Amino acid sequence: MENQKIPLYKIRSFGEKIGDTFGFVSENIKPMLKFISLFILPLALVMGWVMNGYANGLALMSRQMANRGDASTDEVMDFVMSLGGFLLTAVIAYTLLYAVVYGLMRVYGERENGLKNLAWSEFKPTFFHLLGRTVKLALFWAVAGTLLVVALVAVVAFAVKQFGLVAIIPIYAVLFAVLIPLSLIAPIYLFEDDTTLLTSLAKSLRLGFKTWGGVLAVTLVLSLIVGLVVGIVSLPWSIALMMKAMFAATGGGDGFSETVGFNLVLYLLSVLQAFVSFLCYSIPIIGLAYQYGHAAEKIDHFSQD
Repeated sequence: MENQKIPLYKIRSFGEKIGDTFGFVSENIKPMLKFISLFILPLALVMGWVMNGYANGLALMSRQMANRGDASTDEVMDFVMSLGGFLLTAVIAYTLLYAVVYGLMRVYGERENGLKNLAWSEFKPTFFHLLGRTVKLALFWAVAGTLLVVALVAVVAFAVKQFGLVAIIPIYAVLFAVLIPLSLIAPIYLFEDDTTLLTSLAKSLRLGFKTWGGVLAVTLVLSLIVGLVVGIVSLPWSIALMMKAMFAATGGGDGFSETVGFNLVLYLLSVLQAFVSFLCYSIPIIGLAYQYGHAAEKIDHFSQD
């Protein structure tokens, strides 16, 4: 007898949200690895190259600062370009990750056998449909985030001038309180085809504030678990990077940190870190989907409409 599928829209306790998140991963680990790897592994290869460039730039800047006390404009620009490439690659990766993960969750709910023996030809329509919406969501966050930063800087500058540094505390408390519910905008927009970005924004605030503690708890716990795993996997790359920077700054290591072999190992470790990071951070994305399903069912009785 086949296992009963995990429903999206269901009122859940905190433990059930966490349990269903890992239950979905456990049940569908093979198709998740297959389709996430299809898109994320190539980006992890690019990310490794970008991170390698970042490491080389950092090492060069360390050497020059040790010798001259400062770094040249070209060196700083190379470092900034590497950082920009890292951020751009991360944005593209997370855009694809949301489309893949929520696409798989939608197909899982609609398909009689869940994700068993799911072929690309069957998954493709759902993926590209969600990818289009995810790109719109990413552009929305880029514009909204820029406007928010500009407004926040202006408000903080005015508040500090009028009331001193203590004014920063309530401003950031309000910002934190609002950003927690907004984390539901992605599952709302990607699971509900009849919603626009603005209606998804309004609904995320409505559902999110009414289940604020649950959203925070699910996000915090899953992020801590994933962060621990990613931190362990990242240790070899971090150690190699520190060795490279240290040898460059002190002139030690007899040029070992500049060899092709060392840089190849550094690159492979950075690819591993990037791939595992993206793979693991699909777990909080799934957890937020079940938190959304809980809120929609509890407040709007979504499955009964």
